[in-house]
Amino acid sequence: MFNFIMSVESPTWNMHYDMHGSSSFPLSRFLESTQTDITNRLYPITENSLSFVENLPALFMTEMESELSEEGTKNFVKVRVGKIFNLKIEDRDITFSFEIENDFGKVYIESAKTYEKILGTGSFGLHRTHWSVKDKGLSDVLNELGLEELKSNLEIIPPPPVQTSNTIFVDSVESFLSIVFSTQEDDNNDDLFEVFYRGHSNSNYKLEPSLFRKNRDGIYRYLSNEDKMTRELLTVQAAEFLSDKYMLDKLVRMQHYGLPTRLLDVTSNPLVALYFACSEEHKDKDGCDIDGQVIILRTGKENIKFFDSDTVSCISNLALLSTPMKDALNTAMLPNEFNESPPCFQLVHLIKDEKSYFENKINPNDIEKILLVKGRILNDRISSQSGSFLIFGHNSILPETGLSNIAIQKINIRNKEVILKQLNKLNINESTVYPGIEKAAKEIAKKYDEKY
Repeated sequence: MFNFIMSVESPTWNMHYDMHGSSSFPLSRFLESTQTDITNRLYPITENSLSFVENLPALFMTEMESELSEEGTKNFVKVRVGKIFNLKIEDRDITFSFEIENDFGKVYIESAKTYEKILGTGSFGLHRTHWSVKDKGLSDVLNELGLEELKSNLEIIPPPPVQTSNTIFVDSVESFLSIVFSTQEDDNNDDLFEVFYRGHSNSNYKLEPSLFRKNRDGIYRYLSNEDKMTRELLTVQAAEFLSDKYMLDKLVRMQHYGLPTRLLDVTSNPLVALYFACSEEHKDKDGCDIDGQVIILRTGKENIKFFDSDTVSCISNLALLSTPMKDALNTAMLPNEFNESPPCFQLVHLIKDEKSYFENKINPNDIEKILLVKGRILNDRISSQSGSFLIFGHNSILPETGLSNIAIQKINIRNKEVILKQLNKLNINESTVYPGIEKAAKEIAKKYDEKY
């Protein structure tokens, strides 16, 4: 295993210039393009996680650039190998020290696709600043890339151990509500925080919006094409969105019909979340039942917004901004500099389509946030599910890391069939969660089916 750290060639990341020193890296890009099994073992990010990572060798590589020569345009990256140590979390970054052991210098690339395949960089290719942990031998990878093998023998390091979990297990509505009530009683700051819930039927599912889903190798499935997906649906089904005033309204409708978005459904009703956690059966490879899961989420009231919030408009309109433009958003700038930058100008232009009065006075920190949005009741389903949404900003730090502005507590749900029967007695069932004649008819048929 090894660390693969790719970034633009910039003095900000001096590991591309100096033989030793210290640097920092955005936490939001940490463990991108990392196999799911490894990510699961390293989340939440703790001192143990960082200790494991710093014991791995590091491959430093610049993003691919081009230069003109007599032979024409040639692509290249700069490659170095070394070690990292003294990893720490500071605000939204990981700080670390480094020492370079081998400098391969400028390496010309005949086939970018070959590099992308060997390094497992996904659809972003060699143009994405990120830090991944690769489940391969570094010497083997360097050989595949056609680079000289390291003179020193690199130790083969096994995957990280599974972290001790604080997940709670329940098997009835009563035991579930006991946990919910005890959590509320322990909260002495009701005026400062708000609690909401997310239920899913498979405890292996991640607390992330569909846009951020990855394959087993940790590669984003949809993120690099967000603007293309959004614009294409707005084009081919334009009539569906005529009544939507804000981009948030459009995203809610897209989410309803299955397009991956940066929204994640949550509810203020814990019993609705429990229903979703029990709504489907899943089996593991041995045929055993997989637990459902309810996640209790807690965030400061400053992160609670309504549908017409300007901050929500800033984040929701990221969906129309191209990937290169989003990547060019530099939130480390001072507000005045940020608002004068071309990517921000384009974002403001998009926002003015829904708010003509909007001024380019964006706080760069706002577009990185995860917000709870109390949207308008656009359909009966949102109303019946006591629904709200989390909207994930650009390079937001995911709650699973344990370092987000949203604190989480996981409750694994067992005995799903019995719990569904208990919920039905409380009038929480398919017809009340999914209102409409089709679901009502199905629920009535189930009621009179003799096998029930």
